[in-house]
Amino acid sequence: MKHNKFILVLAVLSLVLAACGAFWQPPTTPLTDDAPNTANGEQIYFTANSQRDGQITFTGGSAFGGMMMGSYLTCASCHGPTARGGRHIMHMETMDAPDIRYVALSSELDEHGGGHDEYDLETFRRAVVDGQHPDGELLDSDMPHWQMSDADLADLFAFLQSIP
Repeated sequence: MKHNKFILVLAVLSLVLAACGAFWQPPTTPLTDDAPNTANGEQIYFTANSQRDGQITFTGGSAFGGMMMGSYLTCASCHGPTARGGRHIMHMETMDAPDIRYVALSSELDEHGGGHDEYDLETFRRAVVDGQHPDGELLDSDMPHWQMSDADLADLFAFLQSIP
């Protein structure tokens, strides 16, 4: 009988300890503005949420206003999980989103006669925030104008640079 109680107590104690361990998370390093953080950039790309500032908002963009079956518009909503873009239909509207990987953005400069050696953070900012190609030509009206901090923009750019 004592042996059964001991096993029962040991089993309950094991379950309690296992439950406590399920909620443990390793400590996170706070983000700084010193160096771009590709993990935050990836989070921004897929969720439109920053580890620094929370939800990232936008103006303009497609006529549906960003709401898609209870979710919000993100970069991945149009450019896809690999940032390669493509043609898709969203709320009965056909959209042709460009490839926004760094290698594609850099090669696009030749097409628009951008006069830049490479696609840099300022050129990227003009596209994401102002909706302009490097040559000043406006991007398609489907492209929202995102409102994010310089640090978050640098993180997003670093993430896109990391995609092969």
